[in-house]
Amino acid sequence: MGVGKILSPTNAKNLAALTLTFILATSILGPVTSAEGGVEHPTGPGPDEWWIAYPDQHSKAGSAVDHPSWALDALKDKPVMMLIHKINCPACVRQEADIKKVLGELGDEVTYEDLLTDNGGEEIWEGLYTYDPNGGVMTYVPVTVFLTLVPGSEGNAEVAWHSAVGWSGERWVRSYLNDAIALHDENSAKWDR
Repeated sequence: MGVGKILSPTNAKNLAALTLTFILATSILGPVTSAEGGVEHPTGPGPDEWWIAYPDQHSKAGSAVDHPSWALDALKDKPVMMLIHKINCPACVRQEADIKKVLGELGDEVTYEDLLTDNGGEEIWEGLYTYDPNGGVMTYVPVTVFLTLVPGSEGNAEVAWHSAVGWSGERWVRSYLNDAIALHDENSAKWDR
C-alpha cells in the first residue's frame, strides 16, 4: 500500500458513485453543516426546514404567512426567537430552561420574546395563530418560534421561520438559533421592508 497505489476498477467505480451521490445530495438537500459556518437546516416545506410559506404538515400548507407587524419590526435588527408558553406546564418549564441556557451564550444576537399565555395579550394569540406549525392553536404546550431572513428571488431577502410544539431540547434550540443568526447576518442588508 504505497503512495502511488492505483485503484481497482471496482474501487474507482465506488468512489465515483460516492462522489456523485454527495454532489447530488448537497444540490438537492441544501448546504452541508460545518462547525465554522453554513446552516444546518435548508429552506423548504419539510418538517425540519426553514419555511417561507406554511409547511407541508400545516392545515394551510403552501399558503403565504401574514407575519405580525411586531415580529417583523423586531426582525429588522436581529433574528427573533419566541417562546409561547404557560407557567405551570411541565414541557414549557423544560423548554424555557433549555432556551435560557442557549440565550446565556447567544442572547445578544437575537431578540427574544417570552410570551406567557397566562398573561393574555394580542401578541400571544397572534403568535399562536400564525406560528403553530400544524395550524391549530395550542395553549397547553410550548410553541417555540424562530424568524430569520433567507435569500429570496431577484437578489432580495425574505422572511423564513420555523417552529415546534412541545419540548424539543437544548440541541434543537441551539441548531435553529445558530442558523437564524447566520442567515440573518448574511441576508439582512438585502431585506427591503
